[in-house]
Amino acid sequence: MNGEPPKLEFRGRFPLVLPGAGRVLRDPEAHWPPEILERSVVEARAAGRRLVLLAAPDAVHEVLQNQDGAFPRARLHDRMLGASYGDNLVRGDRADWRRQRRQLLQPFNMPGADAPEARIALACERVVGEWAGTPNGAAIDVIRDARRLSLDSLWRSFFCDEKAARRADPLVEATALAMDAHETAALTTHLDDLRPLAAVALEREAAGSGSDTSGETAVDLNTMLLFLHAGHDNVASALAWALWLLAEHPDWQARLREEWRARPTAPFDAGAFPVAGAVINETLRLYPPIMHLIREANRDLDVDGETVPGGFTTVLSLYAMHRNRQWWEAPDAFRPERFLGGAPDVRRRLLWAPFGTGPRGCVGSAFARTEMIVALGTVLDRLELVPEPGERMACRVDFVLRPEGRQAVAVRPAPPRASGGGAR
Repeated sequence: MNGEPPKLEFRGRFPLVLPGAGRVLRDPEAHWPPEILERSVVEARAAGRRLVLLAAPDAVHEVLQNQDGAFPRARLHDRMLGASYGDNLVRGDRADWRRQRRQLLQPFNMPGADAPEARIALACERVVGEWAGTPNGAAIDVIRDARRLSLDSLWRSFFCDEKAARRADPLVEATALAMDAHETAALTTHLDDLRPLAAVALEREAAGSGSDTSGETAVDLNTMLLFLHAGHDNVASALAWALWLLAEHPDWQARLREEWRARPTAPFDAGAFPVAGAVINETLRLYPPIMHLIREANRDLDVDGETVPGGFTTVLSLYAMHRNRQWWEAPDAFRPERFLGGAPDVRRRLLWAPFGTGPRGCVGSAFARTEMIVALGTVLDRLELVPEPGERMACRVDFVLRPEGRQAVAVRPAPPRASGGGAR
């Protein structure tokens, strides 16, 4: 790779008097100053609101754990969520949100269900088979196909019986392609694309779980839209970044391929893939899809020994924490070794939080990690990823941190297995 991978370029200047918080989150580069990558806390005024950006791991962890209830999810967050998804069962003002989160994951956790990695592998093999059929060295649309793969994996794992999981669903494919065609459109357009699929998912979920003891439907349509969108969209972005980073770093690509080919025949265990895990962790450190989390701070907060008086809205900047010069050596470089063997760059688990933490942490983090390990292994077992000459990924933000660069990755056949090597 020539130089460091792409990053956001913050252009804001002190004193920080910002427009509405929604505009700041939609275009952080235009409003936050470069100092957010060097400090633990940055204060601003935004449309009369006191706004505090936090990038200190201890403080971020304390807010997300919210053990005393002093740091609820911000009203602004729920208004934004409601404006896009409508009223849904996992918004902050719903008392039963914990039960609904468990209900949504029931197909994945159900005793006796098919191993999710087998269903994920079917979705991966479909896309990899298409890539393998392209001319040697041809560029692939890694952004489009990462979405197709992630939505297909989610659908087969959560909404199909064993027979249906063995074939691609035309509605899933059509939905992924429609969303890709509307890549830069508003979130509401993506949700309109997802609505027919969500209606089918809701029917299948209701048939499988029925109603709870109060007679209410376990999940409503808006919640299903949220689950389908968040359950595949963030993984699609992260997977596209990871594939490109591996194309740019053939040494890590070779290590991951060797690890996958030597995988044990025992039941799948994400912990058995430390190289893949390190690559995924470093990808999510550099490019956390959800850059910011928003909370209200109803009491004082200690940040690196200084007291920040309560009564503010806090933006927990995962991006700024993940690249903060105080915490990381060479913070803008791709170095998966940070996450191998207790390397000193990662002094505390608190420094890395792409899925959030605490009771509101990402409901699908275990599934997402399984999906990415299987996807990367399946791709690299058959194909070698190479950078497309003259092409490069770039960053784009529309609340989510996304990649741009559809023709940045090309493929050719992978090197053959070593003679007698590998478990399979």
